[in-house]
Amino acid sequence: MEISVVISTYNRKKNILSLLNDLKNSTLIPKEVIVVDAGTDGVTNEDILRFENLNIHLLYSSLPSVCVQRNLGIQVACCPWIFICDDDMGVPRDYLEKIHHHIATHQDAGAVSGLVLQRDKNDNWEAFYPIRSSKELMLKFFFGLSIWGEIQCASDNYLIKWIKTYYKKKENHISASGWPVITNISGDYFTVPVFGLGASLIRKSWLQESPYEERLDTHGIGDHYGVALGFPSTGIHIVKDAFVYHYHEQTNRLEKSLQYYRRVLALDYFISTKQRLSFAKRKLFLWSLFGNGLIYILSNNRLMAKTALKTFYLVAFKKNPYLHENSKQLSGVINPIQ
Repeated sequence: MEISVVISTYNRKKNILSLLNDLKNSTLIPKEVIVVDAGTDGVTNEDILRFENLNIHLLYSSLPSVCVQRNLGIQVACCPWIFICDDDMGVPRDYLEKIHHHIATHQDAGAVSGLVLQRDKNDNWEAFYPIRSSKELMLKFFFGLSIWGEIQCASDNYLIKWIKTYYKKKENHISASGWPVITNISGDYFTVPVFGLGASLIRKSWLQESPYEERLDTHGIGDHYGVALGFPSTGIHIVKDAFVYHYHEQTNRLEKSLQYYRRVLALDYFISTKQRLSFAKRKLFLWSLFGNGLIYILSNNRLMAKTALKTFYLVAFKKNPYLHENSKQLSGVINPIQ
């Protein structure tokens, strides 16, 4: 299998050099590494000399946009398989080999990722966020919110048992309100309809048929969700014995409230424009946004509550900037401001 790596970056030279070092030490060396840089302080031709076993191409984008940059890298890639990788990932040396092996033994696999580990509030590396509270489970179910982990509530009252059975029958899916629900992570691998593709090996043809949405903000909030919606029904395979570390580099990273704001607007945009989400009900989506706002209010998180209420208003009254043409925006990229 020949693999092209595509990395988009913006003024994160330290992260890129670290990632290139990971790829240099990989047990499966890709055929080429394409770094699409839109910054002013990026990797130079002199920097890449130290990675003598990697075929590195430096491309420069005049427009700082994760989606535009990724599409550019995919367009020029020479291989039938693309390893999409965020610039702040830590990639173990056997990661590519493990997901390559999975593809070799599963002919239906066209998009494969390992587990993406992130630090939780206790500074532990976690890939999922299991639900252990009955109250949290009921709120998630009642408002049709996203679940990203197994349901591990100890309570056995009738309502909780019924909700558990409901999610077990539904398996991993997109809810009627549009949010992803991933509760079944059993087995050596599992499949999901959408996933964070920041360390994924994907058929180039799939990415060409479902490119990154260049209307999204320069940070690409919600980008992987939109791409995955265009993949075939076989979904995305998640290999459990392969993992990467997502360091969440703070340089050029948006604050949490603005991330939520733009993620909601992106999902609203996809519900309105993607055939795959034609089943999603706008009333249920609005109900979920109301639920999020209520949860933030009850937790006394004023900033997030204010943000949730504003997004509710924009969606309810069809004022989402992503859904309106704006000729003043260069190349269609829109950066909604709170």
